[in-house]
Amino acid sequence: MSTAAVASPKLALAVPERIVAAAAELITSQGLRGTSVDDIASAAGCGRATVYRYFPGGRAELLEVTLGEGVDRIFALCAQVTDHAGSLAEAVAGTINIAVLELSNDAVVQQLLVDEPDTIATLISPMRIEPLFERASEWGAEHFSRFLEPAIAAHVGEWCVRVVTDHLRSPAPIIDITDLSVARKLVDTFLIPTLIPGTFVDHLTTTRND
Repeated sequence: MSTAAVASPKLALAVPERIVAAAAELITSQGLRGTSVDDIASAAGCGRATVYRYFPGGRAELLEVTLGEGVDRIFALCAQVTDHAGSLAEAVAGTINIAVLELSNDAVVQQLLVDEPDTIATLISPMRIEPLFERASEWGAEHFSRFLEPAIAAHVGEWCVRVVTDHLRSPAPIIDITDLSVARKLVDTFLIPTLIPGTFVDHLTTTRND
């Protein structure tokens, strides 16, 4: 990819934004391993030292920032779906469906899944994913609490992320929740029946310990 083609549309952006945008485009086109900090600096129209000044962790930090922006976008889109849903089942099915669809359309994620799946596996490993579960719990308490008590709503938020990350781990998922009707059937079969006081929390605790 031409450096000019990557850099020129971004000249109006602030330097950190240019760096992140350049990193995303280069990782999409040539992979994380094939992208150096020098490549990113050149594409962003700055020096290598500037990249490290804003992102001391280099490529790894830039990847996390890029993916983090995608996560922010997904949570925002899921909130729109959830807040307009007429029932809990509709809200949860819409949430997991839109999250998986967004991941399916995320160029960086898809490139890594195809060429560097070990990178994705590391990012969603048990040691790395706990902060995402915590965020999902807070999000669930905020957006599902009109259907449930806040504590249970928080657990449902975490359940959504567990379903989505399990889908991401599987290159050929048995349950394809990119289909909204399939997502709804999954929710009706495996989530809604557990929402008896105490039952869902016990189920989630068992899942964590497996």
